[in-house]
Amino acid sequence: MKRLKLITSILILGLLLLSGPASSYQTSFKETSVTALPVTAGSVPIVSQTTQLTFHPNYPIHFIGDSRMVGMESALQYYGYSLDNHSFSAEIGKGYFWLTQQDYLTTLSPSILIINLGVNDLGNIARYQSLYETYAKTCWKDCPIYIVSVNPCCSPCTSVSNQQIEAFNTSMQQWIQTYNEENASATTETFPIHYIDTYHLLQSEGYSSSDGLHYSATTYEHIYNYILDCIQEPIGDGTGSYTVSSCGNFMSQVLRTVSSTRIKNKVSA
Repeated sequence: MKRLKLITSILILGLLLLSGPASSYQTSFKETSVTALPVTAGSVPIVSQTTQLTFHPNYPIHFIGDSRMVGMESALQYYGYSLDNHSFSAEIGKGYFWLTQQDYLTTLSPSILIINLGVNDLGNIARYQSLYETYAKTCWKDCPIYIVSVNPCCSPCTSVSNQQIEAFNTSMQQWIQTYNEENASATTETFPIHYIDTYHLLQSEGYSSSDGLHYSATTYEHIYNYILDCIQEPIGDGTGSYTVSSCGNFMSQVLRTVSSTRIKNKVSA
C-alpha cells in the first residue's frame, strides 16, 4: 500500500510539472556577479562541471601625453569632472625620448592607455611605432591601448603645420592597421591597438585656440568626451567581477530527487 501511494505521488508530481509553463521544466539558468580581485595574467579560475566562472575585467584609465594632455586634465578639473579611476602622465614639451625614460609606465597594472604624443617631435614617427610595438608585446600586453591622433594647429602657431601633422597621423594609422593584422587576429589573445581620430573631429566641428597650438577648456572637454565614446572596455577601479553561471535540466533534477526519495523510503522500510 505504501509503495502504491508513493508511485501515485510520483505520477501526480510528473503531471504537474509537465502541465506547467515550458520555462519551469526545460532549463533553469542563474547568473550571479560578485566582486573579485584582479586575475593574474594567464591564470584560469577553477570551475566545476556544473558551473561556468567568467572573469569580466574593468580598467582604470591612464592618459599619457604632452602639454595638450596637461591642458585636458586642467580643463576637466575646472569643469568639475570626477577623475576617479583616472591618472595622468603628461609634461609640457615632451615626446618620444621622455616616454622612453618613464620607467614606471612599464610596470602599470592593467589599464586603458590613452596616448597622445607627437606634436613636439613629428619626425620621431618610426621611433614611436617601434616603441609602441615593443611595449604592446611586453609590459603593456594586458592593457587596451588607444593612440590618439596629433590634433590640428592654426595661426599664430608656426612651429608645426597641419600638413606635417596629417603625414604623422596617416603613418600612425597605417602602422596600427598592419600591427593588428599581424599580431591581433581573431586567433590570438593579443589586444589590438586602437586609433582615435580626433584630428578630423576638430577640423570638421571646429575648435578654439589662443596660441594656435593649445586649446580652450571647451575644446579639451570635447576631445575627452569623444575619447570616452571610443573606449570599448568597461571603465572601473581594476577589480572587475566574476560571473557564475549554473544551468541544468530541471526534469533531471526532479528525477534525481524522486530517486533519492524512493531510495530513502526503501531504506526506511
